[in-house]
Amino acid sequence: MPSKINFFWRRCRQRHHHPANPNRFAVLTVKALLCRLQLEDVVLAVERKKGWDTLLSTDTHCYAVGLLAREMHRVSRPMREGIARYLLTLFTREESRWRVPAMAFLVEILNCLKTEKLVDTILQLMTSHLQSDCKEMHHLVLRGLLMFCKNPLKAKRLQSLTKNLMELLKDVDGELIELTLPVLSKVLLDRDVPIATPIALQLGEALLPLFDNDASRVRLLSIHLFGDMIVHVEKEGKRHLKTCVHQSLLPLFYHLHDENQCVAEASLETLLKATKFLKKRRFMQLLEREQPWRVSECLLSEGRRTTDEYRRQSLTYLESSQESMRETAIRLLGLAGQHMRGQQEEFQNICDALAGMTNDISPSISTLADQTLRILRTAPRHRLPFRFQLLQDKLQRIWRR
Repeated sequence: MPSKINFFWRRCRQRHHHPANPNRFAVLTVKALLCRLQLEDVVLAVERKKGWDTLLSTDTHCYAVGLLAREMHRVSRPMREGIARYLLTLFTREESRWRVPAMAFLVEILNCLKTEKLVDTILQLMTSHLQSDCKEMHHLVLRGLLMFCKNPLKAKRLQSLTKNLMELLKDVDGELIELTLPVLSKVLLDRDVPIATPIALQLGEALLPLFDNDASRVRLLSIHLFGDMIVHVEKEGKRHLKTCVHQSLLPLFYHLHDENQCVAEASLETLLKATKFLKKRRFMQLLEREQPWRVSECLLSEGRRTTDEYRRQSLTYLESSQESMRETAIRLLGLAGQHMRGQQEEFQNICDALAGMTNDISPSISTLADQTLRILRTAPRHRLPFRFQLLQDKLQRIWRR
């Protein structure tokens, strides 16, 4: 502590028998000041939520600062803005330890500030800290930006941050990604301007890996944003986005079977948008009729190169933590194996993968893998060559139509 504060604290301890711990003394001082301002209701509200105790812990300090700020919404506007202006001066100091708690307070009173110049200054401050190495600062800034986005006029000011926000989607921190996705969604979609082609391409590449994220919330938000993006991309960009949308078909198909019902519903919604985007009417009809396994047959009948790619992707889903995903992967690989009898190496890879699944922790999965493997190994070997098989499938579809 500065020497003057240290001297003041020691004199208070001697006269009034205050706690020896300086942090506890600071908490008592804040409570006394609030009472002096006739804000006893704020003191009691923070007390009920155990805010004063959490202020004393390093791990919960910023949360408690935010709680105190939320309870201080009811103080007068001049006082709120005076606090905000003072907190902004803390960011000019060399000591960085003040910045995180100061940001925690600013984020909570952001919506109460009416002076445009003050709000702009805070936005510039948040922008400069978006690339911070501090995880806690990252989270606070994203929460603050999300509050800005609730106002459409303010959301427009964040458009210059689009690329920086997309970079955050590559982070390994699931909580950080979960906070970034709603901000991106607001910035890109809450306006009448179509999404530019370069941004759509970059965003599509960033979102595809998130479909399989461990956090169900991240899966849900990324799938929703992907579906909205392919609808709102500028007309000139649709041709360039086809490859990315095509790559989304299999992951979205798998997540139709996601254990989280909200993710499954979002996958169906986005898959319908993707098939419409790619003009795959047959796919759309099967999805609308709730015939997902007919969809898998359509996926595998698109061509040898596509089938090979889907086989490789499906092998990764055999390692999914979700039983429903592993089951779907086994069934799809069984179908792929029937198409690949003439390709000895690929066929053997499928059989080896299924053999490994016969020892799965789930009895139903191991049984399904064993049954699928037996069918592949014992079914007649003479099938039409792959090219003729595709022709036959196409003729059958035309005949049914």
